[in-house]
Amino acid sequence: MEYLKWMEQHFELFFVFCFLWVLAWGAFFAWRRHGAGPTHPPFSGSDVRFSEKYVSGSSDKNLFTRVGGARNALVVTVLKDALLVEPVGIFKWLMPPGFNDLEHYVPRSNILRVETASTPSRNRVRIEIRGRDGATRILMLAVRGHEELLSALRS
Repeated sequence: MEYLKWMEQHFELFFVFCFLWVLAWGAFFAWRRHGAGPTHPPFSGSDVRFSEKYVSGSSDKNLFTRVGGARNALVVTVLKDALLVEPVGIFKWLMPPGFNDLEHYVPRSNILRVETASTPSRNRVRIEIRGRDGATRILMLAVRGHEELLSALRS
């Protein structure tokens, strides 16, 4: 219990250390993302068929990605030739690239199936894709405009 007493006596020092630790990891991940370059080719506003911010979602890659997912932290954009799923601004820079398997640029040819998957709490869109590694993935996205997303993906 000596360490608890020490932490109480030096709380400010402990707090500053924790703050700097989080700041350092955030800077490291931002540096890695910046060094990796863009995850998708550039597009213009005329290419966008559907876009929604603050979407929730999960991937079926493993148990961590199924349970973890993202809550109101994704941007889903349907382009004329692809689907783009990426984290909202601040999460894009603070999390490691590919975290939770919810960062995808999927050409239309790699979208295998799109369907509604209703749950008691909300409507979800189930999108089966072929990833860059060739493996099949299922993305479950809870978008407010799920009908618009379905029609944009099917058109």
